[in-house]
Amino acid sequence: MSKLVKDLITKELRSRYAGLDSALWVELLGCDGITTSSLRRDLHTRNIRLEVVKNSLFRRAAAGTPLEKLAAALSGPAALVTGGDSLVDAAKVIEGWLPKIPGLKLRGAVLEGEFLDERAVLGLSRMPTKRDLQARVVGLIRSPGAHLAAAILAAGSNVAGCLKAVIERREKEGAAAA
Repeated sequence: MSKLVKDLITKELRSRYAGLDSALWVELLGCDGITTSSLRRDLHTRNIRLEVVKNSLFRRAAAGTPLEKLAAALSGPAALVTGGDSLVDAAKVIEGWLPKIPGLKLRGAVLEGEFLDERAVLGLSRMPTKRDLQARVVGLIRSPGAHLAAAILAAGSNVAGCLKAVIERREKEGAAAA
């Protein structure tokens, strides 16, 4: 490959991965075209992208970016998975495909600039997604208000119950006296 072509590919890779701080590294070996197309179609429906990269060119393109740690770790056949709502979503989708494709392996990842090895990546797919965490935070924020409202309503209903009991007792006393 000529230096001009390498520079063009490096420039394209740099522009493609410039704004990213997270990516998943997978190894995809011995997979036929139909299965690969099915995997890519499934990823595409979830707005996730799988791209096979040449290690040396990706190292040049990722120099000085948050993906530099991942680029340094690449060895052998490498494919990068990016996109989706978060890297956790991408890891969950890939983990779902592991039993279907024997040559598919999670090799590593960079999550917000921090490198994760193979063991950590398997744990990544078991983490809650960004939406799950946001829902938990909203629930925690709402919780004190809900408890306060319940306490206020409980006190009011206790007072109302006591007043109702006093009224009923007075009515019974008045009916017995008459």
